[in-house]
Amino acid sequence: MASLALGLAVSGEPIQALRLLLIAYAMDVLDGWVARRTGGSSREGLLLDRAIDRFSQVVVPFTIYVANFHDAYKGVELAILLLYFSMLSTTAFYRLVYRIVWSLEYFAGLPLFIHSVVMVSSVIAGSPLPPHLLLVLALATVAPIPYMRRLGARRGGPSPAPLLRLVLLSVLAIVPYDNTIVQWAVRLLLVASIAYAALGYIPPLLARKKRVQHVTV
Repeated sequence: MASLALGLAVSGEPIQALRLLLIAYAMDVLDGWVARRTGGSSREGLLLDRAIDRFSQVVVPFTIYVANFHDAYKGVELAILLLYFSMLSTTAFYRLVYRIVWSLEYFAGLPLFIHSVVMVSSVIAGSPLPPHLLLVLALATVAPIPYMRRLGARRGGPSPAPLLRLVLLSVLAIVPYDNTIVQWAVRLLLVASIAYAALGYIPPLLARKKRVQHVTV
């Protein structure tokens, strides 16, 4: 389904592509929940799922973003945008090949799904982002900085509230984007994602400092 979304974006239908991508995200949430409930996950299936995630979290949303805001970036800004994508995609597939997972508590750098949220929210809001901001987000993903995984989940356990995410993605796939409530919601989501990028590394650093102090004492 993400491939179909990519085709729509290339064909000049970014909003329709975005809706299809959101449905694909919802199906991915549902698929992961069923796999964990039935014990149907395997090492090979996990690797395939991670590869598909790289495609749907980086390549497709970026293509939709560019298709929707193709007139917003010129010259140096366009070059920065392309640099952003090259850094993001190279890091994503490098970590896939080498299976880099620091721990079950922390992400190795700013997680890819934050970029998906940022680009999707920006398209729905109709507001292109400054290319320098995107570049900073890419640097946070490339850098070996631990980011907290989630709040309210068991250590190493699955993401919390899959039903909530499923409903949210499904609703965003069908609602009119010129609705005032929708606009406020996606802008809040965009701000929350950028706030996580700016502050999400602090809890792991404090926890590491606390462990070091405990050992020295």
